[in-house]
Amino acid sequence: MNKSRHVVMQVVKRSSGSATHHVEFLMDNIFAERLRQLRSLVPPLGSLNKQRDLVIDKVRVRLPNAIWRTGSHVDEGVEGSCIVIAAEGSFNCGGKDRNTREKLVTYNFSISRLIELHAERPDGETLYIRDGTFANDEPAESAAGLWVASLNELEVVMRVPDAPSDFDTLHDLTMRPEQRAAISPPTHRASFY
Repeated sequence: MNKSRHVVMQVVKRSSGSATHHVEFLMDNIFAERLRQLRSLVPPLGSLNKQRDLVIDKVRVRLPNAIWRTGSHVDEGVEGSCIVIAAEGSFNCGGKDRNTREKLVTYNFSISRLIELHAERPDGETLYIRDGTFANDEPAESAAGLWVASLNELEVVMRVPDAPSDFDTLHDLTMRPEQRAAISPPTHRASFY
């Protein structure tokens, strides 16, 4: 059975100030498998590859269905939405503010932990990641608990369309018909580099 859920990740505090800036994307079993595959492309840093002139220690892939938000409002000024997978086995989401050219990035989170949470948690549960920590099980009065509660209050307003999430690893890749249909107004998507 293909599980599907939303993942919400807090963005590292921006110089422009917003502590409620976050990115949201849809995760399913195919997404989890692609994460595993992409992780295998980044070899662990060891003594052998440290001696080489060129070492791949990160892989960046576009994430076209990511939604960047400030509070409940879609931040339409973010372009180049992507996931960066590091040699340490973690990933983060990134983008760039179109106006200020400021880089936007989430806190790092373990790929294996995200896949584990996806497999173990109930289908449809949104996974909240704040400060690089899984926030769903944090106490309600903690900073993470308050953050999750504030986002839950806005959930009806900010729900991402239930379109399949795909990493865009191929150039000139056309979207599947169900992806095009799920994204009615193009203003709800982050644009590409």
